[in-house]
Amino acid sequence: MKRSSTFGIVLCAVLAFASVAAAQSTTRRAAGTALNDTAGVSVALQAGGDSYRFTGQAKCTHERQGYIYTVPAQLWSVEQSDGTRSVHLTFWRPASGSADMFTLHLQGGGTTHFTDTVKTPNGGSPRGSGQVTFAPAGAGGTFTVNVTAANGTKISGTVRCDAFGAVYAEGGN
Repeated sequence: MKRSSTFGIVLCAVLAFASVAAAQSTTRRAAGTALNDTAGVSVALQAGGDSYRFTGQAKCTHERQGYIYTVPAQLWSVEQSDGTRSVHLTFWRPASGSADMFTLHLQGGGTTHFTDTVKTPNGGSPRGSGQVTFAPAGAGGTFTVNVTAANGTKISGTVRCDAFGAVYAEGGN
């Protein structure tokens, strides 16, 4: 009798802990955000003589209290891939009000273009140059791109996300 009541108490504690953990996991996710953080995306970029167009679902995330190296900054990220074509844009807005920073990786037509303007006191080594601006709109927003990749290719256009999901650490919390 004593063994079964101990088992019952332990089972209740385990179930209560699992319920709290599950509730915390779901409350961290922004309301209305899909479990896989995908959203409607429209990409319209020109890289030299090549055009990169995409409309569909891709991963869009935002973190209000992130860091780039040791610099507190908001982070927005867009990741889209379909076969041999992909675009990955990471945009940082430092809390100090200093200049926005970004990385842009664009692959298509057998060519890869990379631009990185991240420069902080404790890391980062810019490659390429230019500017990416961000205009929020509702739960999403549009990035306007006007950059020169590290290989000298001029890239311009827009990347729009309908919404941004939360950023989650790899492997869990």
